[in-house]
This record gives sequence, C-alpha cells and structure tokens, in this order.
Amino acid sequence: NKQEIVVELEGGGAGEPGHSNRVFCVKFDQEDPNFIVSGSWDKNIKIWDIDSHHQSDQSMTYICGDSVDLHDGYLLTGSYTNDNTLQLWDFGTCEPIEDISWDEGLPSEKPCLVYGAQFQKNTGDLIIAGGSGSNEVKIFDGNNMFKPCAQIRDLSRACFTVDFSNSGDMFACGGGDGVIRVFNVINEV
Repeated sequence: NKQEIVVELEGGGAGEPGHSNRVFCVKFDQEDPNFIVSGSWDKNIKIWDIDSHHQSDQSMTYICGDSVDLHDGYLLTGSYTNDNTLQLWDFGTCEPIEDISWDEGLPSEKPCLVYGAQFQKNTGDLIIAGGSGSNEVKIFDGNNMFKPCAQIRDLSRACFTVDFSNSGDMFACGGGDGVIRVFNVINEV
C-alpha cells in the first residue's frame, strides 16, 4: 500500500524557513526518515523534521550538486570551494569532525570543486566524490582515515554525479562529456 504524504516545508526570504538560493540536493536520513537534509548555494545545510514541520539552519559550505550524504550519524559535505572540499560533520550536533584531504597521497593538478559526494551505501567505509577544476573522481578509504585510495583523472569535462550501487561493490560517475562510467570496487589485501 502506497501512502502519499505531502508536507509543505517552504520559504526562502529573510526570516522565513527555506533556502535563500538554489537547492542542489536533498537526502532522507535512512535511520530516521522523518528527517531530510538539504544543501544549497546559500552556504546552508538545513535539517528538516517532517513530523514537527521544523527546520534547523546550519551554515556550513557552498553546495553545488548532489554532494550531501548521511551515514551512521555522520553528515558528509562536498564543497564547491578550493578549501575544505570534503568534510565530515556530526549529524546530531552539526559540529565539524574532520576535513578530508583531497590531495593526501594522490595529488591533483588543480583544486576540485565538488559536484557529487556519497558514502558507500552498505557500509560507509568508502566515500566517492567528483567535480570540476581537476575534472576527476576520487575514492576515500574510511578504514585508512579517509585518505584517497583511487582516482579517475584527466576526464575531458567535469564529473557532475557519482553513485555507489546498493550493495556497495560498484560505483558510477557521469559528467559533462556525456559518458557514464561504471566500476567494480575491489578490495586488495
């Protein structure tokens, strides 16, 4: 049985709920689907409580694309900025936990302005992110302090979207060149 639920959470002007600029992504909290997180160019991440029609406003970073994700109490943001490109936050407090270094061990020729970022769906052990500037995709290993462990570089255009398969053993990326690339995740010991 499908049930349609319509909840109006809108606004956007000064003092009103909502974002004051373009909204680029929305994510349900898989652990508590009464919460939705939205990211915008207004440099705010909003956490919406569907039950109470309440939203909290956290000034975090410029979001430009599907670059917000949630996993196991952590909030991941990918920024369209040269600094703090990838960050982990505590979802409950919205306090920063860690800046993930884009270049540690796998340097890029140019900074990456992130359009897409996501946790590996089944375990959250990996993060995938991609964007423009450097026109690349990187994988970050949560079992190794989220250091970059793989890189797809020298794309002819920006990467606009990334996604892990539900099982977490594959990922895909797509971008301005009109090509969707699909890869297997292989754990080497």
